[in-house]
Amino acid sequence: MAQSSDRQIEKPDASDGQPICRRRTVLRATGLGATLPILGGTVKARSSAAESQGEQGETDNAGPPTIHSYFGYSGTSDDEIPNRLEPDETVELHVDEDKIDDSNLPALTVEFGAFHFAPVGLHVEPGAIVEFVFNTPEHTATAYHPGQERQQRVPDGVPAFSSTVNEHHGFWLYRFEEEGVYDLFCAPHEWGGMGMRIVVGDEPGDVVRAPGRPPLPMTAALLGTGLDGDIGHPDMEPQNIIDNGPISGHDLGIDLEVTITAPTPT
Repeated sequence: MAQSSDRQIEKPDASDGQPICRRRTVLRATGLGATLPILGGTVKARSSAAESQGEQGETDNAGPPTIHSYFGYSGTSDDEIPNRLEPDETVELHVDEDKIDDSNLPALTVEFGAFHFAPVGLHVEPGAIVEFVFNTPEHTATAYHPGQERQQRVPDGVPAFSSTVNEHHGFWLYRFEEEGVYDLFCAPHEWGGMGMRIVVGDEPGDVVRAPGRPPLPMTAALLGTGLDGDIGHPDMEPQNIIDNGPISGHDLGIDLEVTITAPTPT
């Protein structure tokens, strides 16, 4: 049976969005298959992490809670993190509704930073456990990996890991074992610029390790395309994250927006 601790999952306040420059480049995409966000919604917990990740009858001889190399360890807002899985760092996943203009639906205009990880750049030691806190629902923390039909942006041998789409104020844990650069994205919101970089260890090596589908344009403004040596915003250079991280997306001054139009029935 999973152990428990006195530590309760905090429910952080909404993201403290900061204004960015008003220079703006508009990227337009029509008929994207991405689901439009449900703003301000919450999801009720249906089951606990212990129920879904190995809490069995006493006669089943279940082992202690572990972090799976593909699936990590998930929990709801009502769950506690087991003592042995106490995180070393925390990353929050947010929606800033002030950066979303839905006044012209079915067209939706989204500024960079509307969907974001906080921080977007983080340095940890090998073996560190990172807790991803879902301040708003409908997010994932997903590795750029050929197994996800993306460029390989994790160290060699690391699997194509991803969180589930977790509930409001739920959490997901992942242990970053191998030294190197890990680029992550939110599967529902990559089109809106939701990505981040985790640098593990002090000698991380290359950012992009194999050809493949690069990040979508809004996220590429942060993480780069990986083509011709493009690694993204200068502040996201791995050594800068080691020296100065964590890096806040609000401080980068990326001034972009994207307008998407949902297809209409015919």
